[in-house]
Amino acid sequence: MVRIPRYIDTQPQILWWELDEVIVLIMSLFVGILTRQLTYFLLGGFVATYFITKLKNGKSDGYIFHWFYWLSIPSFQFRAVPPGDLREFLE
Repeated sequence: MVRIPRYIDTQPQILWWELDEVIVLIMSLFVGILTRQLTYFLLGGFVATYFITKLKNGKSDGYIFHWFYWLSIPSFQFRAVPPGDLREFLE
């Protein structure tokens, strides 16, 4: 049975993980191969993926990206909106 997504903008899935969870797992695999500590990094990748899945469970779509913006991670800064760490606006 093939699951057809209800909406066009749903994230692609690989097995039972969404794309942003798989990216964490693949990056930990890559770092584990480079440092020759594959077992430890792969185990850490599975643990991180588990916690990301639990964090996203029951939240709206894009919750992780909104959270990163609120923490002011530099790659999630936009030109048209104020920085995420700016909490009060004074005129």
